[in-house]
Amino acid sequence: MGNKLKETIYMTSLSVLQSHMWYSEIELFVDETAYKFLYMLPCKVTLISHESDTDLWMKVKMKAIEQQDTAFVHLDTDVFLSNNIDFNFNEIIIERQEFSYKRHYKPQLAFFNRYMAHLGFWNNDLGTSYSCGVIGFKNLELKDKFIESYNQVEELYKLYKRNYSAFKQNGYEPCIVVEQYTLACLLNYLQVNPSLLLEGKNMYEQAKNAKNIGFSHLFGVKKYEGTVTTLIEERLQQIFPYWYYQIKNEIDKYTYDNNMVVSF
Repeated sequence: MGNKLKETIYMTSLSVLQSHMWYSEIELFVDETAYKFLYMLPCKVTLISHESDTDLWMKVKMKAIEQQDTAFVHLDTDVFLSNNIDFNFNEIIIERQEFSYKRHYKPQLAFFNRYMAHLGFWNNDLGTSYSCGVIGFKNLELKDKFIESYNQVEELYKLYKRNYSAFKQNGYEPCIVVEQYTLACLLNYLQVNPSLLLEGKNMYEQAKNAKNIGFSHLFGVKKYEGTVTTLIEERLQQIFPYWYYQIKNEIDKYTYDNNMVVSF
């Protein structure tokens, strides 16, 4: 996230460590950069290759999901749990229904429909999508179908992305269509009704539900605002001082090594 390396590392650490208070079987998937700072966390830390593409920043997440061979729940690393949440579901659980469809998803369909309409599961205007900061599968066949569908949409997007530039200028993110809208289309096509972690008819009701169960998701650029990053680091230091100083030492060494000036 640009020059927000330290902030991202602290955020990821707090997310993992708070989850570790409630759950024991945790696996963190990281690229080579993050591994340098997070290898010591008290969970399984798995190094995974990362395809550098700012448009498809969730690609590593999809690789992590693809590797799962038992029932699981995935959390993005800007998700924080302050309680033991019962992730109770049948086939698939998703964080929440997305209420910004008309603003963020539908305008992009003018591009995607040109190239995806021949895909059997694709819907030219579904009218809804999902936020996937939390996503879990018990039905692994459904998980595999999602990965297959995602790969088809990603491949076509990358093939024609040169024609997406006008949409990018308007501040749209193709990744939310490639990942989240694809999933919504697939579930609709298969007539699968997903379980939602956060119920509610609008964002206010979802936020109230999140607070009641001890869940928060700092999506978007909100998580990199100064007051938020300061609070994250303070909480990490106060609640998990041992791990905080372990990680801080790695960050300080990295910063020092990359700012050394050699004189002759």
